[in-house]
Amino acid sequence: MTKKFLITRPKYDIATSYLYDFSEGITKLLRKTKDIHITSIELSDVNRKNFENALNKETPKLIFLNGHGDRNSVLGHQDAVILDKNNVKLAKDSITYALACDSLEDLGKIAITEGAIAYIGYRAKFMIVRDPSRTSSPSKDKNALPFKKACNSMINALVFGNTVEKSIELTKKEYVHSIKSYGTSKDDPYGDVPLIRFALAWDLEFLDFEGNPNASF
Repeated sequence: MTKKFLITRPKYDIATSYLYDFSEGITKLLRKTKDIHITSIELSDVNRKNFENALNKETPKLIFLNGHGDRNSVLGHQDAVILDKNNVKLAKDSITYALACDSLEDLGKIAITEGAIAYIGYRAKFMIVRDPSRTSSPSKDKNALPFKKACNSMINALVFGNTVEKSIELTKKEYVHSIKSYGTSKDDPYGDVPLIRFALAWDLEFLDFEGNPNASF
């Protein structure tokens, strides 16, 4: 049986360009995976109408949202709200991973009351430390690499059948590994190591979920 996976990938400012880069690998991989059907809404197409249409048409079991967010919503292109309390019921019977600031705090709870199986996200801001000289080429930004690895750890774990609880555990281990690695780095020309370690520890602290810990894709 083919599994259905939905991803949103806006790219209109520095922050979303980094998230777009982070999700490039999983998008390419799943397009070659026969037993998983991927629907990717990208760039200016990431709006509420297209998102709702995809949810209704595809009824995905795993939803991966990349973009800005707040306690009550996740955003798409040019800060347009694509998911909030008024349409989160469309995520019923699914697992959502929101790589966005804050949305787990309120929207995650609402999602579960509206029938979602699980909602993974951050209870505060999601932090990335960037190299200002690499903002036009996120894939070459070494400062952002540990954040990319952690985010990829989460979505890869979910896609390939790990439970929500196990996926969280694996991702937190990746955060801890990066914190330790960057703490001993000798290659720090800009003095970014303390800030990188702080941001990784922050993301580690606030990564969490609502719903069924044993749910899997």
